[in-house]
Amino acid sequence: MEDGFSKKARLDKEWSELLYSQMSRDELLREVDRLRKEMEIRKDQGLWNAVAVLEQKINMALSYLHKDDNAIQIGQTYRVKGYPDRFRVSRLRGVMAWGTFENETEERAFPINLLSPWPR
Repeated sequence: MEDGFSKKARLDKEWSELLYSQMSRDELLREVDRLRKEMEIRKDQGLWNAVAVLEQKINMALSYLHKDDNAIQIGQTYRVKGYPDRFRVSRLRGVMAWGTFENETEERAFPINLLSPWPR
């Protein structure tokens, strides 16, 4: 017979092995909350590399939350969080927006959560 703790640990392990693409909206929200709490702990510990990894995981999970919103349109220009230049989306693949920055030819990809409409 399992006690409550070992059952929770088993469920947490199974849940953490799910891909973001397999998670429900509620599971993604819980995962984002868990990652944010872990990120605060890592900040307090001064583990900045871990903080950066957790930020990336949060952005991916949030991208899966918004992947069906149709907010990102091919051919449109967006602001990418952390970048000053305009980014024009040329294609979408899953939760990644592919495109180029102004005056660049190299194609890049960003999680859709990092994109916001460029002010007109």
